[in-house]
Amino acid sequence: MPKLTIDGREVEVEAGTKVIDAAERLGIKIPRFCYHKSLGAVGACRMCAVKFIEGHKKGLDMSCMVDARDGMVVSTNHPEAMAFRAQVIEWLMLDHPHDCPICDEGGHCLLQDMTVSGGHGLRHYRGKKRTYENQYLGPLIQHEMNRCIHCYRCVRFYREYAGGTDYGTFGIAGRVYYGRFEPGRLESPFSGNIAEICPTGTLTDKPSRYRARRWDLERAPSVCLHCSLGCNTTAGVRYREVLRVEARENMDVNDAFLCDRGRYGFGYASQPERPRQALVDGAPVDVENAATEAARRIRAAMDAHGPDAVAVYASPRCSLEDFASLRGLTDALGIAPPAYFPTISERSACHEAASHLDREIAWDLGQVRQADFVLVLGADPLHDAPLSALAIRQAQRAGAKVAVLDPRPVDTLCDATAIPVARHFLPATAAWLLALTFPDGESGFDGECRDFWRELQALDDGMNEDIAKLEAVVVSVAQDLARAKRPVVVCAGETMPAGWITLAAGMVRLLRHAGADAGLCCLLPEANSLGAALADSPDGRSLEDILIAVEGGSVKALLCVGDDPLQEFPRTQWAQSCMDKLELLVCMDCLPSDTWNKADVSLPLTTIFESGGCYVNSLGMMQRAAPVFKGGTPVKQTGGGSHPPREFTTEIPGSDPRSASQWAELMRRKLNLTMQKTPSAVETGPAFSLMHEARPDHAVHVLPQRAEKPFGMLAPLAEYVVEGPEEVIVGRRIFGSDPLANQGVLGRELMPESEIFLHTASAEAMDLADGDIILLPLVGGLARGVLRTSERMARNTVVLPRIPDSGWKFVGGVTAPFPLQRIWKEQGETSAEERSDKVLGASCPGDDV
Repeated sequence: MPKLTIDGREVEVEAGTKVIDAAERLGIKIPRFCYHKSLGAVGACRMCAVKFIEGHKKGLDMSCMVDARDGMVVSTNHPEAMAFRAQVIEWLMLDHPHDCPICDEGGHCLLQDMTVSGGHGLRHYRGKKRTYENQYLGPLIQHEMNRCIHCYRCVRFYREYAGGTDYGTFGIAGRVYYGRFEPGRLESPFSGNIAEICPTGTLTDKPSRYRARRWDLERAPSVCLHCSLGCNTTAGVRYREVLRVEARENMDVNDAFLCDRGRYGFGYASQPERPRQALVDGAPVDVENAATEAARRIRAAMDAHGPDAVAVYASPRCSLEDFASLRGLTDALGIAPPAYFPTISERSACHEAASHLDREIAWDLGQVRQADFVLVLGADPLHDAPLSALAIRQAQRAGAKVAVLDPRPVDTLCDATAIPVARHFLPATAAWLLALTFPDGESGFDGECRDFWRELQALDDGMNEDIAKLEAVVVSVAQDLARAKRPVVVCAGETMPAGWITLAAGMVRLLRHAGADAGLCCLLPEANSLGAALADSPDGRSLEDILIAVEGGSVKALLCVGDDPLQEFPRTQWAQSCMDKLELLVCMDCLPSDTWNKADVSLPLTTIFESGGCYVNSLGMMQRAAPVFKGGTPVKQTGGGSHPPREFTTEIPGSDPRSASQWAELMRRKLNLTMQKTPSAVETGPAFSLMHEARPDHAVHVLPQRAEKPFGMLAPLAEYVVEGPEEVIVGRRIFGSDPLANQGVLGRELMPESEIFLHTASAEAMDLADGDIILLPLVGGLARGVLRTSERMARNTVVLPRIPDSGWKFVGGVTAPFPLQRIWKEQGETSAEERSDKVLGASCPGDDV
């Protein structure tokens, strides 16, 4: 490791470290504009010049372009370096407007900081300034081109790092312009990052524009709840309104970036419709009376029907603190532990992840970026967990090969080899791929590896003629996988059959047994899905199990926390019919919902911005979010959009919401229940026993060093490998699939139109073309959307987005059989009721589908 001296202080760094980064190890920040650690060095702005006094080179040079070498002596404050930087600043300021007082970047502008640190204080230039016209870039980014210093950061991120194509560089020499070919909304789902990395006010955050300066905000480190990755964020609040969410650097997770869903999905926390008052039978009550009434009615249900008649369901978006408190309440009541998952299949998939993931195979996104081969196995990274797709792209940019085994048209943001097979043939194809990767077969394995290999190869019986046509592609991918030294498998279990994560984990262990440093990156449905699996009892149940019990008459009362089964449960109509049979429904939520409106007792919840909490991401890291503010209705709403009310009270308006932990404690007190002296299995589990160690700046790995059962059974998959029918798959989208991000004005503005995906050949056979409006007559109703065709998906599959008004709820689950010949093309202008009557009356598949 090279050891060098910077400003008289020694520092030892890893080989390949740039001098600019070595200086930061000593707390010395060398001025810069174009340099960004995650984007790399280009030496364009010339602002990071330093004086090299001793070593392999001497004189002025750019610290971002020079690797640290042993024996180097560097001066960052040498007179020659300071004079050079002062000149650079003056060049950059020639055309820059003096509009800092009105610029939204004022106060956290790198140009302001560098002007001071560069020693530029007097402007000599008196000529005319170069000017540009600004461009409309959509609802998220404000464009002020006259402030640009041409550092090129925005284009480097947007095009090179994130793979966007609709934003770039125009012009030459002194007329360089950054923008789109024509005004319009930026297409990349990572566009918000260009405002954050822009060192000036050229690109600023439009939703918070003119709302607050950095020093006006209450700011605290937080965690994103919009997927299972747990990206690190910094949230900013002013006057009790969440105004901005920014990326907080974590190289193991999100690097220094966020997706737009995570950055702009905070509208639910401050929307006027947010529930802030407890209700009993629809009438407002105070906190104490609400807790009293909820506790009284739960006790009455137990007295009338027994303890088994009361059930508790907590969304996997809840924190570990909420899980523990609700478990304490159920233990004290003597009822069944809470359910933490909406469906039986989701619970099964998350338990598979919890049982097979360990520190040996679980890879974080930092490791994914360093992989030399990426196999996406039954996952849609861009829509399931957007930053995972960004990590895959960085691996591909560094030379990794990428392959996708999935029936859907998966976008990996980079060149990838697609193996598009129907969902029922995924296990057989995976087994075939691994057989080609290890041509010696079971002779290369022993013990558990050999047993798993034999079980895996038994799945190959499901091969058919259509899959055999992909032989050349599968052989090529197998060869690349066999050569890989650091392969990673990216998988998900939401739309895959039971046993899929078990298969993916076993594949990784076989690769490791063969000598590869292989890893698994597992994408789960919700922010705390893995934490919920760790909290769940082995004999626990899901909301689906509870609803079955409600339908059978054994469960009479339900406490529902942080979810809306009436809108979000995959079998919505069945869920509605079941919940109509409840004698008591108690709802805790921070969102306005059908379940909230239907509840007999409605208790408002705080959000992560008010209560904080611990969450376990799908990478096995427990992370703590700090509370940002104490809650309450935004002043903008209490003041009617004008001056705040001139009434002085002892309480913050709209501060009744409590966390689920606080409501559980209140209810426990109202029932005069004492906590059990013996800690529950939840409280002694790996996640909960380490909660005290988690800090916003320090994540705790909760996975074991090695799983107790490294290899699982593939029996569920063996039963699944059959000649599958044509089917419809419900897939997530970046915008529209997350109930939290769908809220508020911005959530509704970002909502996409419904697009239904179909293989190009299948569409042509039915005389359908890309862009047609098509209708899917399903059991529960009619799905409608714009047809999008692709050759990178399975032929006998329809992909329907999980967004409001797409009709996904009528599928009856995340997948269902669906004959493709029953797809209709919309004709003429008719109402939704007319379309439904016509299509369902003519060709509804019926209950047999």
